[in-house]
This record gives sequence, structure tokens and C-alpha cells, in this order.
Amino acid sequence: MKDGKMADKKTCYIIGPIGEPNSKERDWADFVRESVIKPAVTSCGYVDPARADDPHKDLIMMDIIQQMFEADLVVADLTDWNPNVFYELGIRHCAQRPAIHLIKTGQSSPFDLGGNKAIFVDESYKRVTQAVEDIKKRIGAIEENPEQFLSQVQVYMTLKQFDVFKKVGNTKDELTFKVLTTLIQSASLQSNILNKLYDELVEKPKQLSGRYPQTYADAAKLAAGLGEEQNKKLYRKIKR
Repeated sequence: MKDGKMADKKTCYIIGPIGEPNSKERDWADFVRESVIKPAVTSCGYVDPARADDPHKDLIMMDIIQQMFEADLVVADLTDWNPNVFYELGIRHCAQRPAIHLIKTGQSSPFDLGGNKAIFVDESYKRVTQAVEDIKKRIGAIEENPEQFLSQVQVYMTLKQFDVFKKVGNTKDELTFKVLTTLIQSASLQSNILNKLYDELVEKPKQLSGRYPQTYADAAKLAAGLGEEQNKKLYRKIKR
């Protein structure tokens, strides 16, 4: 039976390049785990972070997939662009659960992951200290607003509910789609008005501005305008 206090703690799983024992990859993986991730997450109420090479794991791939769906937190080390890491992180994104990205100082994240800013890590004391603090801040932000740290998969799945992609057939509709994407990614957007926003932006755009937005600047102005009068109107409609 697990200790009551231990059972209350959250779980953290690390995905990253591990390498063979005594290799440079393993030395890096152990350093990141022990010096950066572990002190950061345990100070935030998590148990010691787990990893694929931990003992007593017979079916490693099944355990990794399970953790991508069930772990309270996943920390992904993108250093050296390991293909296994990207595969596992893709599963996490499809599970629509937040992840924190790390990468070795001097390297960069792939374009598709640019929306989730990676924390830089190296072996200098200054960078280790900063990385620990950055992870702690990121955890705090995730716990306050998990939706903010979801991937583009979440944006797609949300838009797909309203058949937006079937409506994107020309430049004007594409601009509307960009506005919707920006709004959905906004931390201030409330899910209970998403359907109303869709109706206002896609079905009745001419009622909002008298015409379709012709440029991205016009589309941005339209989105900004929703933060004032249109949001008030939508709020009144919802209250009814």
C-alpha cells in the first residue's frame, strides 16, 4: 500500500535522449534529471521524476505510452532532436495534456514546437539555477491555466468541432480562420463562448464589420474589437 502522503503527490515523467550506460547521452540525461528536473518538480509537490530506463519496467514502450496519457506532468528534453522523443511527445500532444520542453543551450526547437517555448539547459551553475526556476514558474502557470500549454492539436480539435476547415475555401475565409485560431489560443478566451464566437466570426462576419476582412491587419482589428462591444453582446446573449 502506498503511503498516504505519497499517493497525494503528482507524477512527472521525463522523455529525452538516454543513450547507453557510460555514454555521453546517458551522462547528459542523468545530469538533466538530477540537477534540473528533479529539484524543480519535487519542490512543486511532485514525486521523483520517472524515466523509461528505470528498473522494474518489462514493457518499456507500453509504459511510455501510458505515461504520455496519465502522468500529471511530462518534461521533454529535445536536445539533439532524438526521433523517439518527438514520437513520444506527439502522443502527449494528442492526449491534450501539457508538457514542458527543455533543450541544450545553443540548440533550437523544431518549427512545429515553436509555440511551446523551450527552457535552455547547460551545465553552468547560472543556467542550472535559471532552468530550475523556469520549470517551477512553468509548472505554476500550467496549474493555473493548463489550456495555455496545449499544442496545436488542441486548436485543431477545437476548430474541427465547428467544421471550420470545411469553410476555409478562399482568402477571406482563411483570414477568418487565422482570427479564430488566435482567439482560441488566447488564455483569456472562455470555452463557453467559443460557439458564439464561431457564429459571429464565420456565419455573420458582415454583420460585424460590413465586409469580410481584406488583410490580416483588418482581421486583427476585428478580433480586437470583440474584446469590447461584441464580447458584451455575447455575454448578454449567453445570460439569456
